[in-house]
Amino acid sequence: MKIYSETERFKFDYDLKDGVLFKEGRPLDVQLRPLGEGRYVLLWNNVPYIVNVHKTNEHYHVRVAGDQYQVLVEDERTRRVKELVKAAGGAHGEKVIKAPIPGLIVKTPVREGETVEVGAPLLILEAMKMENVIKAPFNCTVKRLQVKEGQTVEQNSPMLIIKGVEE
Repeated sequence: MKIYSETERFKFDYDLKDGVLFKEGRPLDVQLRPLGEGRYVLLWNNVPYIVNVHKTNEHYHVRVAGDQYQVLVEDERTRRVKELVKAAGGAHGEKVIKAPIPGLIVKTPVREGETVEVGAPLLILEAMKMENVIKAPFNCTVKRLQVKEGQTVEQNSPMLIIKGVEE
């Protein structure tokens, strides 16, 4: 699985295979052990660090060795959805949300005319026995649902039209 993380200063992409994290094809010597209540011991090249983690919306606030980071972590599907929306021009005007992968529409928790906040679930798409939540990329109004629960969609099929709302 491909994992992307981004801070204010850095962008990283990793591969996760069988519980091992890889960077540019090389395994990383890293372990994360929970201490409880958002505290962890991070072993990086056998050097221990105490890490405090707090999640808000899509970001993690991470404190390591006295330094604070705001970290965005996304999987490949989420990244593809955001790239499709960005390619369509962002939060201005009407945008078509297309299927990032082929699959089955399992749930449509929104209705036409409904206004939702960034990160709210718009659709749940099942592919390869995994549920993928398609989230609102920005504050928006659902203009038109173009799919129904139980419907099969192909990759890049239009699923709904949204329109950005002023904040």
